[in-house]
Amino acid sequence: MKQGVFELALAGVCGVAAIIGLATSQTRQPYDLTQIQFCPRSANGVHSQIALDKRFCNQPRFVLTEEWQRYGLYGSIIPYKGDAIQWVRDLPTDNPNQLLGYGIAVIGLWGVVGCLLVRSQRLKRTDYELGELEKTYDYATWQHNLYKREIKQHSTQLYTERLKDGLSGLDTEERKALGLTDEENERAKARIQLEDFMKARAVNHSVMDKSIADNLRDKAKADQERSKIEGKTKSAIANGDNHPLTDQRLISDLIEALKNHESGWLWKIIDNQKPVWVLGEAGSGKSTLAASIVMLREYLFDMPLYQLIDAHSGENLRNAWKYLSPQLIAQTEEEIGLAFDDARSRWLDRINNQPEKRPQQLLVDEFTNYSESDITKEPAKKFVKASLSDPRKAEERLVCIAHFFTNTAVGGSDGTAKGRARGTIQIDRKTADGKIPLKVAIINGLNNEEGDAEVDKKVTIPGWLTPEKIHKHFNGQPIDFDD
Repeated sequence: MKQGVFELALAGVCGVAAIIGLATSQTRQPYDLTQIQFCPRSANGVHSQIALDKRFCNQPRFVLTEEWQRYGLYGSIIPYKGDAIQWVRDLPTDNPNQLLGYGIAVIGLWGVVGCLLVRSQRLKRTDYELGELEKTYDYATWQHNLYKREIKQHSTQLYTERLKDGLSGLDTEERKALGLTDEENERAKARIQLEDFMKARAVNHSVMDKSIADNLRDKAKADQERSKIEGKTKSAIANGDNHPLTDQRLISDLIEALKNHESGWLWKIIDNQKPVWVLGEAGSGKSTLAASIVMLREYLFDMPLYQLIDAHSGENLRNAWKYLSPQLIAQTEEEIGLAFDDARSRWLDRINNQPEKRPQQLLVDEFTNYSESDITKEPAKKFVKASLSDPRKAEERLVCIAHFFTNTAVGGSDGTAKGRARGTIQIDRKTADGKIPLKVAIINGLNNEEGDAEVDKKVTIPGWLTPEKIHKHFNGQPIDFDD
C-alpha cells in the first residue's frame, strides 16, 4: 500500500512539474513593451494627491518600447505633463526561462510515464504471484480432498451394487411368487452368468498375453537388426546370441599370439590402463589400429565401447568402425564439445560414487581439428588434461587418434607435453604413398621391465591385426597366426 501511494504521489509531483515547466516556457507578448504609470500632480494638497494616485497612478499602462524610445519618453509630445508619465519596466518578448521550462516539462512527463510503468509492472507481478499462490492452494486442496472423493466414489459404487443386488433379489422373489421362475431356473441363470464372467476375464487375459507377445516379437526383431549391424552370423543368432567370451579357446589363442609377437608389446598395450594415442598421417592405418585395440579389449576383457567421438563417424561406421558397437555417438561440433564435458563429469562420478563399476572404453577420432573450433577448443583442452589422471581411476580405457602429438594437434592442451609423453602410450604409424600403411611403427611411453618409458621403439604391426579378421576370429573363421 505504501509503495502504491508513493508511486502515485511521485507521478503527481512529476505531473505538476511538467505543467509548471510548460507554463513557464510560454512568452508573455508578441512585441517588446514598456510599462509606464500616469501620476499627475495635484495642487490642492496631500488628500487630493492621494485621490489622484488611487485613480490614475495604480493602473498599469503599456506602450510599445519602440514608440517610447522614439519620442524621448513622451517629453516632446506632452510637455505640459512634466514628470506625470513615469517609466516602470521593460517587458521583452524573449522569455529567458523558456528552455528551462521546456526541460522541466519533458522531465516531468517522462517521470509520470516511468512511475506509471513501474506501477503497472509491479501490479502485473503481484497479480501473477497471487494467481500462482491461488493455483498452488487450489492444487493442495484438491490433493487433500482426493482420498475423500475416492472414498465417496467407491462408496457410491458399492451402494449401487448393493441396490442392484437388492432389486434383483426382490424381482426374483416376486417372479417366484407369481410362478414365473423357480430355484432350478435361478441356479441355471447364476451358472450362465458365472461362465460369462470367466470367459470375459479369459478374454482380458488373452488380450494382455497378446500385447506381451507383440512386445517380445518386436524386441526379437530389434535384436536381430542390431545383430546384423554388428556383423553377427545367422548361426550365432540361432544359438541364442551367445557372447563370444564363452569360447575360451579362441580367447586363449588370441592372447597367446599377442604375447608372443615381438616381446609382447601388443599385449602390454591391450592390458595397459594408460590412454593410447594412435598417430600418423592420412592413409597410415590409424583408424584400423585403433578399432583393433578397442575390439580386442571388448572381446578379451568384456569391455564395451561406451562412446565414439568422431566428426566423420558416418563414413567411418561404414569402413573402419564397421564392427564397433558404441552405445553413444557424438558427431557434430556441439555434440563433441558436450561429450568432452560429459566425459570429465562421468569420470569424477565413477571415481567418487561407483565403487563397483564395469570397465568401459572411449574412442576419440579427428583430434587434430578440435583445437581450431571455438565450440570444441576449450572442452578438448580440459578433456586432454583430465585424461592424464582420471580415466584409470574411473575404469575407462581411452583411445585417441590424431595426426601429430603437438599441443595443437591434441586439442590445444598447453602445458601438458611432459605429462602426455610420460602418462600416455603413443603409436606412430607410417605410410609411403598416403594410401597403404606400412607394417613398421614407432612406440613411445610404454614402460619396460624397469618401469622406464621407452622412447622411439620400433615395432611391426602383424597382418592379422585388423577389425575384420578379429571379428571373423570370433565368428566361425579363426585366425591362422602361423600364416
